[in-house]
Amino acid sequence: MINIRVMRKKQSYDFKADPRKPDSFENNWKNNSLDRIIIRDDHANLACFRCQTVANYCFGAMATASTFPWGDTTAPGSFTLKAFVPPRSFHGEIHGICQTRDIDGEWIDRESMQITKGGFQNGRWLLHDRFSSSLNADTNYAWSAGCFILSSADLISFNDLLKQLNVKPGELIPGLLEED
Repeated sequence: MINIRVMRKKQSYDFKADPRKPDSFENNWKNNSLDRIIIRDDHANLACFRCQTVANYCFGAMATASTFPWGDTTAPGSFTLKAFVPPRSFHGEIHGICQTRDIDGEWIDRESMQITKGGFQNGRWLLHDRFSSSLNADTNYAWSAGCFILSSADLISFNDLLKQLNVKPGELIPGLLEED
């Protein structure tokens, strides 16, 4: 059975270049993409990719966390990856993160979103690349508002392997996020 393992470095939470300055693109780039996402089967690791899993894009319009700036980060523990979800405005073939909580303790499920107390959908937790349409290339750093971010080349390789393993759109893949 295919499954996903994410290994987050605790150092990833230390993303401010200058801790005295506010969150911003200019300041939240330190310790970027130290984490690993691994595609596994029952017997072995099949592929491993570097990724950003801590919400370092936690300012401006993306400042939606409830308790502290990076609170929309997917919490350690089990999660489900919904394969090949509609991309909307994202580049490439993406996946949804669901059936889990963020570090603030809020549930992420319906369409990889949270539902507010008022019944509105909030955010969208995805696995996608760091491609910028304005640059027509990957950005220098991965900017996460709670998503798992890979390079464009790694997302293509990730997707190619899932397709070789006959993973279909909408298929649910169990995952586990651990910190070390």
